Amino acid sequence: MRVGIMSMQRVVNHGSFMQAYGLRCMIESLGHDVLFVDYRPAPCVPGLRSRGERVMDLLGRFKADIRFTDAGRRALTATGIYKPTPMDIEYERCLALLGVDPRKRNIGEYVDTLVVGSDEVFNCTQAGPNVGFCRQLLGQGNNCNAVISYAGSFGHTTLSDLKKFHVIDDVRECFKCFDAVSVRDENSCAILETLGITNIRPHLDPVLVSGVEKLDWKPVLTPERYALVYGYENRFTKAEGEAVREMARRRGVKLLAVYGHQDFCDENVDCGPDEILSYFRGAEFVVTDTFHGTIFSVITHTPFAVIKRGQNANKLIDLLKRLSLEDRLAATPEALPCVLDQTMTFDKLDAVRAAARESSLSYLRNNISVGEEVW
Repeated sequence: MRVGIMSMQRVVNHGSFMQAYGLRCMIESLGHDVLFVDYRPAPCVPGLRSRGERVMDLLGRFKADIRFTDAGRRALTATGIYKPTPMDIEYERCLALLGVDPRKRNIGEYVDTLVVGSDEVFNCTQAGPNVGFCRQLLGQGNNCNAVISYAGSFGHTTLSDLKKFHVIDDVRECFKCFDAVSVRDENSCAILETLGITNIRPHLDPVLVSGVEKLDWKPVLTPERYALVYGYENRFTKAEGEAVREMARRRGVKLLAVYGHQDFCDENVDCGPDEILSYFRGAEFVVTDTFHGTIFSVITHTPFAVIKRGQNANKLIDLLKRLSLEDRLAATPEALPCVLDQTMTFDKLDAVRAAARESSLSYLRNNISVGEEVW
């Protein structure tokens, strides 16, 4: 079959890239041809943004549209409106690994089956110009014979949010377009069950079950001994930073930040997504506050501690429960040494992941079809 993936592969985020790559590998292993299909960002749900913010979002979507033309990109760069960061440049370099053209969007191309996922593809109450209330990600209005999801997530969107912004009926109608629905967390499952969507399948994120850690990723030059901090730029509190630095001092290791820069680290690295697993694999320990930072640690067998944030509590706590890793959660900065001093073994985790992989491949095998619903 000609299978499309609609995901967040253009978001400059190592987790978004790796889950897109992993899902592609899984589908290709079943013998299908895969291409990435872009969604068109939409306005946010009514009431979420102020009038001024809605104008800025509109300008952001317009800037994104013209950036995907050669002339527009040159003009935006020349005027300083578009200023790619080192991370942006690294990320664009790696899009070729997905078969994605960084300068051209692929919107509306026909596929036999469209797979929406993984990532926060159902997170329809988020602010900003990049996604909005996009019905395509909710299953509606796509050019395909069948549309399914794989390990999709509502992210921080809750049932209360859908009610608050009066989009609950709209979301329900969109999901009726799906021929098969797979989610990766309990919050997403609970929302859909309340909306009357049935036969919802739970699956793990593609990065956990696709085997991407076994591939030959780009090697990196690192200090002889180091620990990693993985999170969004300067989101760690002062107390958290001091606790992590103290752990690094005790262990006699250098402290590296990959992805988001952190002021308390010894070195900040702008690496590409094809290098991220190499950094994780060589680290003595990892401190992260992200969903995929946790997953990268698991698949590379690297001891780690997780800090919970309000933005990611739903999916992150759910992930730790599914993997029986609640003991890796540091409730306070003072708890970080206690968590990191605990010995980790990965044999049981690997067995869970292997079983989950077979379940995921079976679901994809049975539901990638031309308009035929198979449960």
